[in-house]
Order: sequence, then structure tokens, then C-alpha cells
Amino acid sequence: MIDPTTSAQPGAIAPQFRALNTTDAALVWLLKWSGDADHVIAHKLGTMPTRVADILAENTHVGSRDRATKMAARPDK
Repeated sequence: MIDPTTSAQPGAIAPQFRALNTTDAALVWLLKWSGDADHVIAHKLGTMPTRVADILAENTHVGSRDRATKMAARPDK
């Protein structure tokens, strides 16, 4: 039996997740270093946790860790 309290409807289109750019990839590192879990980072950025995991494993956006390090070291203006 289908739970009548859910908002999901048969045949509904699945939610779309956005692709991450290089700035987002650096932000993933900063959020991870601040203690956020992968699924929390994904939710904050509106993407899938697998995309976050790919960035942290450096399978995609190679060099984003270095960019994040520079962003973290930059003094506030």
C-alpha cells in the first residue's frame, strides 16, 4: 500500500542535480575541512553525494584542493 502522507507521485520526474564548477569544487574542500559530511555538502550545493566524493577523491576537478588551500590562506579584505 502506498503511504498517503508522501508527496511522491507515480510517474513524477526525478529532481535534477546541478553540475559543480571549479569554484564549487574548491568550496567542497573548504566545507569538508570545516567538518561537514559529504551528504551535507551535497545538500548545501544542490548536487549528489557521489559528485562530492569524486571531487574529494580527485577523480574530477583535479587541482581544486590547491585552489581551496589558496582560498583559505587569503586574508579577508
